[in-house]
Amino acid sequence: MNMRGMQKDRTVLIAVSLTAVFAVLSGLAWFLTRDSPEDAPRSLPSAWPTAGAEPIRPVPLPTGEMAAALPFGTAGQVLCNAVPVETWARVLAGPVLREAANGICHVVTADLDVTASTYDRAPVDGGQPAGITVAGHRGTLGESPVGPAVLTVRLADTGERWAAPELQLRIVSLTRVRTERDFRGMAEELGTAMVGAITSPGPSLPSEAERQHPPELTPIAGTGIADAAYPLIMRQLCTQLARALELPLAEVQPDWPCTCAHKAGEAEIKLSYDPDSTTKYFGDRFAGRPADVSDSGGVIEVQLVDGSAQTLVVKVYDLDRTMPGIRDLAGKVVPPLLGR
Repeated sequence: MNMRGMQKDRTVLIAVSLTAVFAVLSGLAWFLTRDSPEDAPRSLPSAWPTAGAEPIRPVPLPTGEMAAALPFGTAGQVLCNAVPVETWARVLAGPVLREAANGICHVVTADLDVTASTYDRAPVDGGQPAGITVAGHRGTLGESPVGPAVLTVRLADTGERWAAPELQLRIVSLTRVRTERDFRGMAEELGTAMVGAITSPGPSLPSEAERQHPPELTPIAGTGIADAAYPLIMRQLCTQLARALELPLAEVQPDWPCTCAHKAGEAEIKLSYDPDSTTKYFGDRFAGRPADVSDSGGVIEVQLVDGSAQTLVVKVYDLDRTMPGIRDLAGKVVPPLLGR
């Protein structure tokens, strides 16, 4: 499964489009109320999460530069979790609701709409941007065209197509604000908490040599490849494939950002992570998880997390039966890639 170009372009398009939708809708709400004698009382949305979004669930927080290499389906969960719900409520001055939608962390109060997402290139940084340092990372703080504040922070210096090193947090007011509120201060405080939580000391993004031959990595206990950064996913996939086939690690081939393979003659085995599987029904079970098993097709797809589109795909192309069968291979690689 080669997803380097197609998946990344789709990720950016979806994330940018949804951020624009949130911003435009929020700006429209403000426009419709700006001439009112006084703002009508507002409350939190009664229907939550919104259509197509996921409720926030516990996820491991990245360290080092790994926040710049998160699959888009994981990024929104990570960014929302990076700031404790109590901090969201305190800084935004009211009860909050949180959700993740296609890489975006979306948080609302009765009168504010906040989005945070990562991008592969710097988004528009708003009006009157001023340079700022956020938890040791350079950034800008300005005004959004449709709201009070926009904070942009560079998480890592990289040009990899699978990376998304630009973090942007936007705060939009849903009502006409009669009293002075320090929206830039809110954005800076939330951004500092968020960036600090996801960039604690840890690994750097892989070098060219590490991309060609990912170093061995034992399973991440409890989560495996689920909600991990791409470099950690790749290292686990290649480690487990080499172990299952009893091969040196150098004899399996990484296909960034999320596939590791081994080919011998006409036979080939692939382990892939799919951040956004289109499979809607998992009628089987494998290693205790919902799965879609095709013995004849040589494919087993395992749902990694309940309520998430993340899957592990094991494929065996072997007409001459020179390699392990699909169930035998999956039995060796799936449990450790689940974090067991």
